Amino acid sequence: MKELMREYALRMSEYLKPEFPIQADEILFTIPPNRRYGDLSTTLPFLLAKRLKEKPVDIGRRMVARLSGKFTPMAEVSLAGGGFVNFTLDRHRFLRYLMQNIQRRPEPRKERIVVEHTSINPNKAAHIGHLRNACLGDTLARSLKYLGHPVEVQNYIDDTGIQVADVVWGLLHMLEMTPAQIQEIPDPAAMLWKVYARVSRRIAEDPEAEKGRNRVHQAIESRREPEYGVADWISRKVLEDHLRVMASIAIRYDLLVRERDIIELDFFTRAARILTQEGILYESQDPEKQGCRVIRYRHEDLEKVVIRSNGTATYIAKDLAYTFWKVGRFQNEDFPYREFSRYDDGRVILTTDFRGGSEQRDFGPARRVFNVIDVRQSYLQNIIAQVLEDLEPESAQTRPFVHFSYEMVALTPRCVRELDLPLSPEDEGKPWVEVSGRKGIAVKAEDLIAQLVARSREEVDKRNPDLAARTREDIAVQIAVGALRYFMIKFNARAVIAFDFKEALAFEGDTGPYLQYTLVRLNSILRKLDGADQEAARVDVDPSRMDPKESADYFELLLQLADGDNRIESALENQDLSGIANHAFAFCQAFNRYYHGYPVVSEADPQLRCLRIQLLLLVRERMGRLLDIMGIPVPERM
Repeated sequence: MKELMREYALRMSEYLKPEFPIQADEILFTIPPNRRYGDLSTTLPFLLAKRLKEKPVDIGRRMVARLSGKFTPMAEVSLAGGGFVNFTLDRHRFLRYLMQNIQRRPEPRKERIVVEHTSINPNKAAHIGHLRNACLGDTLARSLKYLGHPVEVQNYIDDTGIQVADVVWGLLHMLEMTPAQIQEIPDPAAMLWKVYARVSRRIAEDPEAEKGRNRVHQAIESRREPEYGVADWISRKVLEDHLRVMASIAIRYDLLVRERDIIELDFFTRAARILTQEGILYESQDPEKQGCRVIRYRHEDLEKVVIRSNGTATYIAKDLAYTFWKVGRFQNEDFPYREFSRYDDGRVILTTDFRGGSEQRDFGPARRVFNVIDVRQSYLQNIIAQVLEDLEPESAQTRPFVHFSYEMVALTPRCVRELDLPLSPEDEGKPWVEVSGRKGIAVKAEDLIAQLVARSREEVDKRNPDLAARTREDIAVQIAVGALRYFMIKFNARAVIAFDFKEALAFEGDTGPYLQYTLVRLNSILRKLDGADQEAARVDVDPSRMDPKESADYFELLLQLADGDNRIESALENQDLSGIANHAFAFCQAFNRYYHGYPVVSEADPQLRCLRIQLLLLVRERMGRLLDIMGIPVPERM
């Protein structure tokens, strides 16, 4: 449908140019909610009314007069309301258009896009909130790739930060372990989950502990042993665990960018030079910030310290340096790359490494950067966006830097009880309970996934006791992944979500398993068809053979599936991937209602049977794309 809309826009602009000052990219179409107003509609007369100082309805009449007959036999043009130009499609030709283009994908685009997501501190196992970040980021990257963009997925590793220093101090000084003993820890990520909680409580209670942690942090930044070596080992082992857990839900990365490489390669000095030359970074005149170099954040009219008076860089300094590299502000400056590890299928994960590497790869520069970071980081992310727009004012409209923000993940009280976590009487009455390590209400990502798989396995065992145990386990894993990934994106990203096992795993309603079940059932129907039926699907049959009720339902489904690419683009423009999930759910509902009323395999009329098979093929293709974009696997059976 998107290609058809683009074609209509181009033709409209050519037909209307002699009388109206219009460009094809200004002509936008929507699908009206009621077929009385056509199948496609544009508000172009309203857009031109301000320019021409005329009434939209008068402009619309002249447009329809110029367009009349120009789109037949595919569509008829009419005027509705106060100036809506509507197109009514020929049902037969529209069906043929969709069948002929069933495999068509969006055209490839040239502009490279970087999506940074996950970016977990490598100091302990991943938790449930990290899963939301990763699911949103991966769905964002998949959506952009589907729309034809070259996409690089990057994962920023803060391996010199204070959180790593916390656990290094905890192991060396609180638990009094030697470096050799530390390297014998069998499951570092899981152990450090507990160590980090203990360290956090200790530092909150003991100022001397905090001082000790700060000394460890300074040692790491200065590359002093044993702190530096322990930090390096911990970061690597915990990162390996993060990658393994994310790979279990089909989330992958192209490049791991380590903070220590940004520091060691002195990228911020280059960034500071550019910012100073452009007058963006300057020495503050505020007595409280004497000797500090700052950036003025216009939205709140305040100065943000970037370089402290002692010459050390603040957190945002490293972010600015990394962003400058992403967008190509450092000419002829790049990271060395080496292989970090490989996925099960052999695909290589690369990492930056200031010590050198043998991998020659062309990462960046990106035309656009998406940072998937929680809403609490909005302040710093907005400053980075302002800086990039100041450096390239002409890029402000295209927004070269996008903070793709999201809110936290909480748990329902029922979920807290099912995880056997402490629940106070006060929290019992709340709609959701905030995850808090200090309160003991924290869930490792791996444990949550394991619980989902176990609960899914129970349902699969009930429904398919005849299947081999290995097959039932594979199906359970696929359902668990679908349930988790759909739950993490189906809500508006700026809303707090309360995770609940029962809600996520339901086979009915707005859930991942419901979408999976719809496609599994559709595939099962198509498998029952013989070769003659498959061949009949290629026959040209006029939909007018259907009765009016079925014809209307059939055509609504065609419009819904044809509008899919527009829904994906709209979700990206609005930074709300729930739009993709909502579209997929509504589409599945519409298909299931249709199939309930109009059987396929048992239909005696060969032409009706053929038309319904064609619809099944179109729905399967569209639903397959949507589930792939959301990272939801499709089991053979459910």
